[in-house]
Amino acid sequence: MSRQRIFPAIWLIVFLTLACATVQAVAADPRSFDATSFGQRITLGPEWLFRAGDNPAWASPTLDDSGWTTVSTQKELFEYGIRDTSYGWYRVHIHLRPGTQNLMIGLQNTLGSYEIFANGVRIGGSGPFPPTYRYNQFGFAPYPIPYGLLTPQGDLTLAIRFGFNATGSIGRGTSTPIHSGSSLYLLSGESAVREAEFANSQRIVPYLVMAGLSLLIGLIALALFIALRSQHEYLAAAIYMFAWSAYYVLEALHYLSPFTFSGGLLLAVFYGLGNAVLIEFVRLVLGLRRTRSILGLQTIYFLAAFSSPFAATPFYSYFLGFFVFYVPMLAVDVVLAVLLLRGGRRGNIEARVLLPALLLITVADYWSFFSYIAFFTHITAARHILPIFHLGSYAFPLLTVGDFFSFVTVLLFLVLRTIGIARERARAAAELEAARTVQQVLIPEDIPTVPGFLLHSVYKPASEVGGDFFQIVAIEGGGVLAVIGDVSGKGMPAAMTVSLLVGTFRSLAHFTQSPSEILVAMNQRMLARSSGGFTTCLVLRADADGTLTVANAGHLAPYSAGKELVLGNGLPLGLSAETTYAETTFKLDPVQQLTLLTDGVVEARSKTGVLFGFDRTAAIAREPAEAIAQAAQDFGQDDDITVVTLARIA
Repeated sequence: MSRQRIFPAIWLIVFLTLACATVQAVAADPRSFDATSFGQRITLGPEWLFRAGDNPAWASPTLDDSGWTTVSTQKELFEYGIRDTSYGWYRVHIHLRPGTQNLMIGLQNTLGSYEIFANGVRIGGSGPFPPTYRYNQFGFAPYPIPYGLLTPQGDLTLAIRFGFNATGSIGRGTSTPIHSGSSLYLLSGESAVREAEFANSQRIVPYLVMAGLSLLIGLIALALFIALRSQHEYLAAAIYMFAWSAYYVLEALHYLSPFTFSGGLLLAVFYGLGNAVLIEFVRLVLGLRRTRSILGLQTIYFLAAFSSPFAATPFYSYFLGFFVFYVPMLAVDVVLAVLLLRGGRRGNIEARVLLPALLLITVADYWSFFSYIAFFTHITAARHILPIFHLGSYAFPLLTVGDFFSFVTVLLFLVLRTIGIARERARAAAELEAARTVQQVLIPEDIPTVPGFLLHSVYKPASEVGGDFFQIVAIEGGGVLAVIGDVSGKGMPAAMTVSLLVGTFRSLAHFTQSPSEILVAMNQRMLARSSGGFTTCLVLRADADGTLTVANAGHLAPYSAGKELVLGNGLPLGLSAETTYAETTFKLDPVQQLTLLTDGVVEARSKTGVLFGFDRTAAIAREPAEAIAQAAQDFGQDDDITVVTLARIA
């Protein structure tokens, strides 16, 4: 291509560029806003005519507003030196094609109450004048322009009267009703409906998704807590999720309807509750004690949430409210991160699961804090710079993304904790079944028949495998050698100790019938082979002539004729290798019953917490073994119940 063709082409491009810039400048002039190309929607601004104060005549289309200040919605009013005003008016002169019909004005994300006038006629408004501290409209609100209001030439003067909020972006008296996030449109009636539905759905759908997710996880946590009442971390997780669900529902409602001071207080309640319960949740996950410092931190964190709505009032410092809101939040973020990090290093897998989401929230909180600081100190022009993530046409700020991941990690925690509990219960159930098997083998099913004696026994195990045991052995000469005892502890360890002691007793019975010698040998065997704990035990020998020889190692004394026998009492087995056991001798008369039992009878407990006690035990000590055991069980069994009765036949 020759130079003769290139240079004219370049000049044509330059000319068209300058022409477009000129049209754009004219179109943006609030004294002559060109909307003759209007079809479905056109954005008004960013330049507007503005005047502080309040005068109904300022709505008139014939008003001389040549002295009004031209302001841009890209800047705050205080940047023009406009501060501390309760009322202000915005105006724009629009030129449309003559005969244009079916017009609507749409407003979105305005701060303060307002009234809209089209060629001097009020066509709509929202909020009280002046607003009570805070009145914001975030949702899209369309207002129809009545037919015939346009001049024959197609001229439309739009005037908006604003009642200012008490507090703005940098404190009291700095509110800017139409700001960089605001949108004001001139629309056709058909597009206004679509515009409102689209704009509102873009904001409330993410809120409703978060509310639904947190509600679902909260219900799961609550169901798990109802099933596992001892797991209080499930209850904390449920309250945490329900608080955030309510918070996001309120956010959606406040977007669809104007946001007021009372609405801000309600938001603060759920925001503060969620944050306070988060501390409790982490404490329970890590197994920490509830100290005064933790309670104080929860209280401060909850109350700090109310700084945000109160910062919008004229009697509360905006900057004080800002720091009171952020400082506890940032401090708690660090404290919880450190606690979870320590827990993770100590092997707490659940702490490792929760830590990444908390770190993401911490980054978002600090980012938000320092972006505000940068705005206050005029380093940046925007007051809240947070990364935005998009999913289709929906936008999710970093704080919302952090909340999403925190909710998901709580759900993951519930799954991991429940699986862990299920495994632990399965292991405990297997151990319990094994212990029951061992105990059933050791508890004699058949009592030996001994001439001259009538013997009965009853064993009623509790829900857990305890340590009750007894053995009855016939000895030469027509006598009986019996042992009854109770091992401390539950489950398999107790069952194994019982196995050790029963085996020792049955072996010793072949070599000695001395109760004291048997107890000494059982004590030595328990000290040598068991892994701690102790055992109360009583050994008794009944000779054919009714002579009773008893040695006791801290066990309940036998009952005879409704009274406890007075015995010499030694230490329980397993406490001291130097312990000796004295023998006490009694005479058992014909037909007289001797009753041996474990503390499961005496310590039976009613629903109101009353013990069965020694007096009730003594009162029924003459009854058959089955009757004694049944009485204690009906009263309220709390432990294994063992009763052995021995009587001489007349």
